[in-house]
Amino acid sequence: MSLPPDLPHCEVGEDTLSSIDGSSMIGSSVSKYITDSEESSTDSEEEEEAEPKLKYERLSADLKAILKKDVASCLAVHNRFLILGSHWGVIHLLDAMGNSLPSRQAQAHTITVNQVSVDHAGEYYASCSDDGRVVVTGLYTDENTHNFNMEKPVKSIAIDPIYARANSGKRFMTGVEDKLILHEKVIFSRYKQDILCQGEGSVCNIKWRGRFAAWVTDKGVRVYDVVEEKTISLIQKPPNCPANQSCPWRIGWSDQFSLVVSFGDTVKSCTVKKRTTRGENVPEYCVEVVHQFTLDCWVCGLARLDDLLVVLAIPKEMDEEGKQERPQLMVFDPADSYRLVSTDLLSIRGHEEHKPKDYQLECLTDDKHYFIMSPKDIVLGKPRDQDDHIEWLLDHKEFEVALEQSLKQQKYLKKYSYLGIGRKYLDFLLKSEQFNEAGVLCTKILGRDKKLWQEEIFKFAQLKQLKVIAPHLPCGDVRLDPAVYEMVLYDFLKTDVEGFLNFIRLWSSDLYNLSAVVNVVIEQLLIQPDNATLLRSLATLYSFQRKYDKAMAMYLKLGHRDVFTLIRQHRLFKAIHDKILALLDLDQQASLELFLDYQAELPPDLICTKLASNQRQMFLYLDALYTQDKGSCPGKYHGHLVRLYATYAPGKLLKFLKKSDEYPMAEALDECTMRGMTPEKIYLLARMGNTRAALELIMQELVDVEQAVEFCKEHDDSELWDDLIRYSLDKPPFIIVLLNNVGTHIDPRMLVERIEPGLEIPGLRASLIQILRDYKLQVSLQEGCKKILVSDCYSLLCRRVRSAAKGLHVTPTAVCPVCGVGVLCSNPDTMQDLVVLNCRHAYHAACLVGGRDCSVCCQAGQYNTHSTYYYKE
Repeated sequence: MSLPPDLPHCEVGEDTLSSIDGSSMIGSSVSKYITDSEESSTDSEEEEEAEPKLKYERLSADLKAILKKDVASCLAVHNRFLILGSHWGVIHLLDAMGNSLPSRQAQAHTITVNQVSVDHAGEYYASCSDDGRVVVTGLYTDENTHNFNMEKPVKSIAIDPIYARANSGKRFMTGVEDKLILHEKVIFSRYKQDILCQGEGSVCNIKWRGRFAAWVTDKGVRVYDVVEEKTISLIQKPPNCPANQSCPWRIGWSDQFSLVVSFGDTVKSCTVKKRTTRGENVPEYCVEVVHQFTLDCWVCGLARLDDLLVVLAIPKEMDEEGKQERPQLMVFDPADSYRLVSTDLLSIRGHEEHKPKDYQLECLTDDKHYFIMSPKDIVLGKPRDQDDHIEWLLDHKEFEVALEQSLKQQKYLKKYSYLGIGRKYLDFLLKSEQFNEAGVLCTKILGRDKKLWQEEIFKFAQLKQLKVIAPHLPCGDVRLDPAVYEMVLYDFLKTDVEGFLNFIRLWSSDLYNLSAVVNVVIEQLLIQPDNATLLRSLATLYSFQRKYDKAMAMYLKLGHRDVFTLIRQHRLFKAIHDKILALLDLDQQASLELFLDYQAELPPDLICTKLASNQRQMFLYLDALYTQDKGSCPGKYHGHLVRLYATYAPGKLLKFLKKSDEYPMAEALDECTMRGMTPEKIYLLARMGNTRAALELIMQELVDVEQAVEFCKEHDDSELWDDLIRYSLDKPPFIIVLLNNVGTHIDPRMLVERIEPGLEIPGLRASLIQILRDYKLQVSLQEGCKKILVSDCYSLLCRRVRSAAKGLHVTPTAVCPVCGVGVLCSNPDTMQDLVVLNCRHAYHAACLVGGRDCSVCCQAGQYNTHSTYYYKE
C-alpha cells in the first residue's frame, strides 16, 4: 500500500500486537483444520492444527492515539490509504501502518459517521451520518466535492467506482430511511435525485462494484444494474433470520459478477449472469444463488482469498463469564462444498463488549489485505510469506520440512536462513536426546565452516556424546583444531577402546598430535597391561610414527594378523628376514600369500634357507610356489620337492612328476621304490625308456590288464604287445580284455592263434563275433572311402579338362608385352604362334623363349603357372 504523491509521508510508529492491557498476542493465532470424519463424529472432536492462511498485525502508530479518545464506526480501504470514520463525526485518512495524515483529517459530521466509500481511483470519498449530512471530498481537488443536508439520518452511502472519470455523471447512492436514492450530476452542475427503491424497510450497507450495486432492506439484498437502470434480483432473507439491526446483513463483492451475502448466521454465495431467454422489460442479468450454508456463529464480514471464501464471525455463545468470545476469521473452500479449511482466533481490544454490528471486514482483493475493524482496534490480515511458513513449521517442530523449504526458497527468505534453521533443529535434537540424528544433521548444515563445527562439537562434549559425532567430523579438506580430534579420541580411550582403535585407523595421523596420543595410550597400558586392543592401538600409532620395528614386534607378540597389513603397507620386507618362521606360525595362509606376492623382495632361496629346519613348512611354501606358477619355483628345488610330496602329499606326486622336467629321475625312482609308490615308479620307468619293466609292474603289482592295454596303446611298441599277450595267455579274463581292445592296434590273429586248445575262456564267442563285426565294418569303411575318393578324383579331372578346353578371348588391340607388337594380324604370312596364359596376357611364342612365365603378372605379384597355347593353322 502506498500513499498518493502529494500526501505527506508520516513516520511509522510502534507496531505492537498487544491488546489494551498488553496481555494477549494477535500474531500467534490458532488455526484449526476440520476433516469430514471429525464433522460427522459427535463423540470425539479432536482437531488437528494446520497452518493459518493469513498473518495478522495490529495497526498502531497514530491510530492507537485516535482510538484512545474516539471510537471507530466505519472503514473504507484503498491500496494507497485507509479512511476511518469515528463516533465523533471525524474522518481520518491513514496510511497502511496507522499513521494519520493531519492535513486530511476533517470534522465532516457532528455525530457518528455511518459509512464511508472511496472510488477506485482513490481521488474521492463520500461519507454520511445520522446528522443528515452527505459529504463528497476530493483528495486532490475541490471540484465535484459536495456537502449537503438530507434533513434525515443517512444510514449508508456508496460512491460511483468511476466517480473521478470525466462524464461519469459524478453519481453516488444514499440510503435515507426506507429509500435508496441515486444522486447524479446534471446540467449547470445541479444534482438530480432518483429513488431506486422504497417501501421495503430501512436501507443500509450499500456496496457498488462495476455496473452493479447491492444494498440491504428488510426483505433481503437488492441487486441493481446501474447501466440498464433496473433492479435485477432480490436475494431473499432466510426464514427466522435475526433482524438487520441486531446482526447486520453483510455484502461482499469479489468481482462485479460474484458476490457473497450473509443474513445473521446464513451465508449465500451468488453469481450475476446473463439470462438465457429474455422477455420484454426483463433485465438482461439476474442473480443466481450457487450455494448457501449455516454457521454456529454470527457473520460480521465477507471477502475472497483467491478461490477461497473468508468470513469474519463471532460465536453465538458466551464464555464462562458471560462475555463475548473472541472473533474468528474462517476460511472456506468453495471447490470442496465450502469445507472449513481453517479458523483463526483473533485478539481484538475489548472484544468482550463488542456485538456483531461493531465489526467490519474490508479487503483489498489484489493485495490480499484484510482489515478487521472494531470500535477500538483495526487489525490487518495478509498472506503469509515464506518466512511465516518457516516460522510456523519451527513452532510446530516440523524441522525437516522447514529445512527442506528453506533450501528451496532461499531467495525469498529474509528472516530465516538454511543454516539458522539447521542450528535450531540441531539444538532441538540435542535437547530431545536424538544424538544420532543430530550427528547426521551436522554434516548437512555446517559444511566447511570450521568455527561452527567446533561450536557444535563442544555442545556434544557437554552432553558426553562425542562418540556420536565422531563419524561425522570433517577430516578431508576441512580440518578442525587438533585438540578437537584429541578430545574425541581421549573420550573413546576412556569408554570404548575398540572405537579408539577404529578411529585412529580411520583418521589421518596428521589430524592430531601423534606423540600426545601415544603417551596417553602408554599411560593407559600401565593401568591395563594385558589389554590386547590397547596394544594393537599402540602398534598402529607406532607405525604412524614410522617405528615399524616396534609395531611389528608388538603385533607378533599379540599374535595378530595386522602384522601382515603393516608389512604390506610399509613394505617391511627386510625387517622380516629373521621372522619367517614366526610369521608362518602366526598365520600360515597369510604368510604364504605374502611370500608369493612379493617374490622379488622375498626370494625363494631366502625362504627355503630359513625353512630348512622345518620340512613341513618348506613343503607348504614350495607347493604353493609351484602351484601358483611352476616357473617361479627354481629347478634346483624340484628334486627336493619330490621327496616332500612323497612325504606330505603322495597324491600330488604323480601329477608333479608328469609336469616337471627338472627333477633327477633316478633319485625320484629310488625315492618311489623306497616308499613303494607303484604308479609313480611305472611313470618314471616309462619316461626313462624301460617300458617293459613298467609293463611288468602293471601286470604283476597292479594286475590291471586295462591299464596295461592303455599303456601299450600309448607307447605303440610291438614288443610290449607281445609281452602283454604272452603274460595273458594263461589268464582267460585277460584274453577277453585283449580281444575287446586290440583290434585296431594289432592283428587279432596273433592272439587267437596263440591260445592253447581246450582253454576255457568265458565270453570268447561273443568277443570273436565282435572282432569279425569290427573287421567287416573296417572293410566296409575302406570300400566306402575308396568309392568317395574315386568319385572325387574323376570329378576334379573333368573339371580340369573343361577348364583346359575352354577358349580364352584375345582382343584385336592386344599387344605382346615383350615386343610390343600386336598379337593378331590378318596376313597369314606374318602370323606367329601365340601363347595365351590363364591371366589372359598374350605373347608371341618366339618372345617366350627360355621361359613360360608372364612378365606382367610377375611384376605385379600375381603370377599364374598355367598357360594355354594356340598355334596358327
